Amino acid sequence: MTQASPPFRVLHQVLTGATFGDAITMHALDIQRWLHAAGIRSQIYALHLHESMAEWVRPLATYRPGRDEPFVIYHHSIGSAVPDFLLAHSPQLLLIYHNITPPDYFKHINPGWVQLAQQGLTQLGQLRNKTVLALAVSSFNETDLLAAGYRHTGILPIVLPQAQYDEPLNKELAQELDGKRPLLLFVGRFSPNKKQEDLVKLLAAYRRIQPQAHLALVGDPWVIGYDHFVQEVAAYLGVADSIMIPGKISQRDLVTYYRYADLYVSMSEHEGFGKPLIESMYLGLPVLAYAAPGVAATLGHSGVRVHEKDFARLAELTDILVSDQALRQRLIVQQQEHVQQFLETAVQQQFLAYLQTLGDLK
Repeated sequence: MTQASPPFRVLHQVLTGATFGDAITMHALDIQRWLHAAGIRSQIYALHLHESMAEWVRPLATYRPGRDEPFVIYHHSIGSAVPDFLLAHSPQLLLIYHNITPPDYFKHINPGWVQLAQQGLTQLGQLRNKTVLALAVSSFNETDLLAAGYRHTGILPIVLPQAQYDEPLNKELAQELDGKRPLLLFVGRFSPNKKQEDLVKLLAAYRRIQPQAHLALVGDPWVIGYDHFVQEVAAYLGVADSIMIPGKISQRDLVTYYRYADLYVSMSEHEGFGKPLIESMYLGLPVLAYAAPGVAATLGHSGVRVHEKDFARLAELTDILVSDQALRQRLIVQQQEHVQQFLETAVQQQFLAYLQTLGDLK
């Protein structure tokens, strides 16, 4: 379907932080590509800019709104100086809301993160009057926007660009992973809300059934010290040698982990969206997840969700999902049908349709 041309030619994006592989940063890059394809000039600006993104993202201090710029896109996910800057200097906003982790998850880890999360929630309300349209990446996130009083809302899910997941595998890594089966996988930054320590407890219980089982925890040590806590739990439970913590990895290695794992497992208690869930679905990896609200919204009726963390029972369920080939195939087919709504063509069309509404909402 051909989209009509938007009634403007400039639409920049602003982020709090930009780093390669981060879901919000990659979402902004996808949107920038769509804007350029539609003939719209678009730069990405960030307050905190990792050197990995220096070629693609500009420092926020260099952003100067122009007269031909009726809107700017702001991706909101945490408290920072960015909302105050935009409220004072920017044109009207197209807000993309990626959720804010509840402050209580950080109270025993880092008081600074508690403050940033609380600030982010406050700023969500402050941004309302300058926002023309607020898009959430899931129906779960949209409830926050409605509770904050936003009138014009919609859903724009995180996209899965298929080409990035059709990479050739890392053969050396694949050989290594093939020797560590059955292999459970979780992808995500180390953070208390993601509950990596509960995955370690699951592994300990599962190894009573499958003594050779391993767990790969892929992701940045985002909250300082939490990754060490997870490792301490693993040592206490006697499974430290059965856990792989490779940190942040390349896209090629990420695809290799998905292709060679036997089950994607998530005990996360709070997800705004959960991009690894759709990555698993696309790459044919069955999903077992704790039914946190954001997880449920992304999985829909696909995958396997649990509502209690009884690790002995979860270990038995894990063994069934790993070993029952007929069940695995049914789950894979169901998940791959569900993931179609997150593929690039579908999400790009949604985004361009939202752009058409901005002139009427202004």
